[in-house]
Amino acid sequence: MLGTSHLRLNCLARPESAKPIRHAVAAFLAVFELDPDFADDVLTATGEALANAIEHAYAGRDPADIEVHAAYEDQVKLSVDVWDRGDFIERERQPNRGFGIRIVQAIASDVRIETNGGTRVHMEFLPPTVTGG
Repeated sequence: MLGTSHLRLNCLARPESAKPIRHAVAAFLAVFELDPDFADDVLTATGEALANAIEHAYAGRDPADIEVHAAYEDQVKLSVDVWDRGDFIERERQPNRGFGIRIVQAIASDVRIETNGGTRVHMEFLPPTVTGG
């Protein structure tokens, strides 16, 4: 399959939204029969970015939307964006907290965080090359 395949999700930033989003992303990845370890890594990174958005984006006010967009481009690059329209707040490090973005950075081949008009975490993943004939 060549070209770009997309998955777009939009829901309220509530803890109960995380599980169905992860399941939808897992189903999207399953279509491409990716290496299971690679798919698990993508789901882990996506889950961490999603958890941050759910927990922090709308702290102290009613939850609003979070969006997840996944794109698999020409079976070469997978990108996942998690974004919200909340306020980005620099927080001081707390003991045993704050590992989410470090986990994302350890897994993804590229991570960009934009904080203009909300927070957008853009993650890129390079799937293992398929060999054989």
